[in-house]
Amino acid sequence: MKNFIKENRIFIALYLVFLVAGGILIATMERGNEILYFNSLHTPFFDTFFKYTTKLAEAPLLLLSLVVAIRYSYGKGMVLALNSLLVFAATAALKQLVFENQVRPSVFFDGKATLNFVQGLDVLRYNSFPSGHTSAAFGLLFMLSLLTEQKKWSMLFFIIALLVGISRVYLLQHFFRDIYAGSLVGVGISCVFYLTFVRSGFYTNLQWKDKALFK
Repeated sequence: MKNFIKENRIFIALYLVFLVAGGILIATMERGNEILYFNSLHTPFFDTFFKYTTKLAEAPLLLLSLVVAIRYSYGKGMVLALNSLLVFAATAALKQLVFENQVRPSVFFDGKATLNFVQGLDVLRYNSFPSGHTSAAFGLLFMLSLLTEQKKWSMLFFIIALLVGISRVYLLQHFFRDIYAGSLVGVGISCVFYLTFVRSGFYTNLQWKDKALFK
């Protein structure tokens, strides 16, 4: 475990800062205030930026990234794919079975505040908790950080995952607590999967070093 933390200290340290700061935010700020704050920052630039940033965690781009990863390195690509499936299944179960019909900001603020919506975006109304986009982004990018031999990429992976989460709040699709929980799902499952099936050597027969991702 010590080697695991040492080797991945960049992503882990950044994520711990996010967890602590985010936990304080959730504990001290009334739910919905973060929505009003981000909504007050709306500009045409941010509308476009976050509209496309959020797509980084949507099915077409995720599938493309996994296909490329499998083509480039079969073993690592398969791990990314299996991990992403586990994250998706866990998030879907939480949304549909445990936290069913949790309202999203558009319903929460209906008639209570005037919000700036991004044009051309389908704003959802229910199944808010946890954020599926955020869990997918953190799951994929944390696993990439674990698998890559060049840890200099870890900071970039974390920033991209965090921006996907922020985009969900900015676009009025989720509360901050939703993206916080989504990140925990993605990182938590990735940790367990990596330590249980990858670090243990379970997949050594998949030719790990046929090609190195992000070398």
